[in-house]
Amino acid sequence: MQTYRGTAASPGIAIGPAAIFRKSTLTIQERTLNEQAVGPEVERFRAAVGLSKQQLEAIAERAERDTGEETAAIFRAHLLFLEDPAIVDAVEERVREGRRSAEAVVAEVIEEQAATLAALADAYFAARAADVRDVGERLIRNLLHPAGEGGAGEGRTGEIGEGIGGGGSGAPGVVFAHDLAPSDTAQLDRRMVLAFVTEAGGPTSHTAIMARAMGIPAVVGTGELLARVHEGETVIVDGGEGTVVCSPETGLLTDYRRRSDAAAARSRGRERLRDLPAETTDGRRVELAANIGHPREAGPALEHGPDGVGLYRTEFLFLDRSTVPGEDEQYEAYRAVAEAFGERPVIIRTLDIGGDKEVPALGLEREANPFLGWRALRISLQRRDLFRTQLRALWRAAAHGHILVMFPMVATVDEVRQAKAALAQAREELVAEGKPCGSAIPVGIMVETPAAAVSADILAREVDFFSLGTNDLIQYTLAADRVNEKVAYLYDPFHPAVLRLIARTVEAAHAAGIWCGMCGEMAGMVEAAPFLVGIGLDELSMNAPALPLLKEAIRGMTAARAAELARKALDAESGARAREILAGKAGD
Repeated sequence: MQTYRGTAASPGIAIGPAAIFRKSTLTIQERTLNEQAVGPEVERFRAAVGLSKQQLEAIAERAERDTGEETAAIFRAHLLFLEDPAIVDAVEERVREGRRSAEAVVAEVIEEQAATLAALADAYFAARAADVRDVGERLIRNLLHPAGEGGAGEGRTGEIGEGIGGGGSGAPGVVFAHDLAPSDTAQLDRRMVLAFVTEAGGPTSHTAIMARAMGIPAVVGTGELLARVHEGETVIVDGGEGTVVCSPETGLLTDYRRRSDAAAARSRGRERLRDLPAETTDGRRVELAANIGHPREAGPALEHGPDGVGLYRTEFLFLDRSTVPGEDEQYEAYRAVAEAFGERPVIIRTLDIGGDKEVPALGLEREANPFLGWRALRISLQRRDLFRTQLRALWRAAAHGHILVMFPMVATVDEVRQAKAALAQAREELVAEGKPCGSAIPVGIMVETPAAAVSADILAREVDFFSLGTNDLIQYTLAADRVNEKVAYLYDPFHPAVLRLIARTVEAAHAAGIWCGMCGEMAGMVEAAPFLVGIGLDELSMNAPALPLLKEAIRGMTAARAAELARKALDAESGARAREILAGKAGD
């Protein structure tokens, strides 16, 4: 028996045979073309680009349907690479000038682009190198094996599926890999995958994101592990603890099976809580809401019994297109969710995007420090045409439900006042035009910069509510890029500085008579629930599948005990100590 540790990426326990995933090798032969063959070779390349786009569009649609907008966005970003002149035009030019085969040129151009991205100081762009290589591999496969000739289809399911179950047994297995490209993960048959284990990656890697969306346990960043694992051997994966046990002893195996069965029973029991309130045993009620990123997610979210939508991301309207969405298109997208949730509140966040994302419609320039640059509300206040269109659409949708608006990336009170003035002006225009619109829209802000948290008492006078965006608040507070694996150890929701900023924000909100929620990933962490309930957070918003877990945790605690643990956690000297306190392992 051997136990290995990695990074906990997706919770859950899996027990089964190891399935080692190794990609088949692509054999590329350099060919010199005669002059007459150059034109047909360029056309062959263009056909491969077209086929690759069709495949990626199909994968994105399926990913959105099965696992949500976050995973679909990965493949929509891949589509942009197939429209990038630095790749497409460069390949055609080199094929013509060098009279070389398309697959050889694609391999060369893709590797140059990937190496450039990997060398960038910004971790976001460096991580995109894997995406570029994934797109390049798809192109090459479609060149070598066009559709109808053993081609890639939507992806590469055959290669992966054959390795699942250990020795090709056909039984579900635990997939081990050095790393998994997005296309690899998306094309797996979920029924055949018990868990993911990768040598590379961190909690924000594509494998981790997609595993969480698929509800599959995952441990990433284990280091060199493949050489020590044998195909078909029994393994235990604990995605919550970040551990992998190979050839476990009988006693441990029995214990984990018991824990897995108990977890499954608890999951079935949570279904009975769907329509019950998230209320502590001593009567403290917490609103539990869902985060969504597309109107199509409203229906699946409602199945988990949310009290409303705590975060409706609007970025999907602007991504992967060359034109800006019009007022009517936005109105329909907002109205659909408002009507789906009826009287339940729907908090819609205005455009939250910046130079870290490819947005052809906005023409954003890449920045050296995109997370500290021109983004979110800063763009809206300078691109008033975009802001006006979105605000008018929000007012019109407000006539069909209970809509609230939330401004992201606030740092100063002046930004809030400008945004509120623009919101008021948008309604005045609609009324003057005789167009139906809501009578009032409560206004809130995302508290995700340390500046907003520290000056929360000032900002609270201007708005109706706060929502803590902990994903950014943590990385800004700790100066640790959350997508940089080298500093992942610093990104800790339980760091004393983070806990104190959160508590300060809640205190300032209540002192001003407004409510405070949270919509970052921390809101869905069961281990954080005692602290969040204990400091008096009014609302927690998370990915809908996490709602039953949080509801169960809240209904099993007392507000008085949670407050006591929260006070102790605020005095902890480290995140590790705070976790122990909140888990009740620190003693009294």
